[in-house]
Amino acid sequence: MKINTFKISRQAGISLIFIAITSIVSGIFTAVSNYRDGSIAIKLAEPYAKKEIKIIGTGKFTNSNIGVYEFKPTLMQALILSEDGLGGMGAATLFYLMVGGVTLTLNYKKPEIFETITETRLWQSVAIGVMIFFALKFLSMVLLNQYVSKLSGHDFKYFLDTNLSFNFTLLSLFAVLAIIYDLLSYSRKLKEENDLTI
Repeated sequence: MKINTFKISRQAGISLIFIAITSIVSGIFTAVSNYRDGSIAIKLAEPYAKKEIKIIGTGKFTNSNIGVYEFKPTLMQALILSEDGLGGMGAATLFYLMVGGVTLTLNYKKPEIFETITETRLWQSVAIGVMIFFALKFLSMVLLNQYVSKLSGHDFKYFLDTNLSFNFTLLSLFAVLAIIYDLLSYSRKLKEENDLTI
């Protein structure tokens, strides 16, 4: 197998690991900064509060009871909650490390595994990857909600601002799509070569 066969997926794998490490370093710096400042602010939702509805013209406005909780964190609390912590970039960062690590390991240590790749197997792998990603996100959110609920005396639940990690998510999505495209192109090329030999 030529060394440049999976150049795109190797570069994408390296990019995913770089994005993950950058996210981790950024999160640690923010957490340490919040800890040193003696203050961290997180958004909370009050699930059991009575909702207020106001009629405005032909529409209605509903108070969603979302507020900001500011307190002096321990270092561990700062690490868990800074930059949306486990519920925001935490699960995604772990997933990017996994995908990047597996991609590079297969490329450098077991490239022969790609010789048997088919389009069907590739899409099955993509489906498994998607399920793992959402399982990690769901698990992290459940754990974070439980943690914040306990922290706030079980009166509030965590409110995740999904816009904060958009840039890293977009970059990571491009890297994952590059890996899929690279392997898909190779599987189709392999199928064409096999069809010609029949």
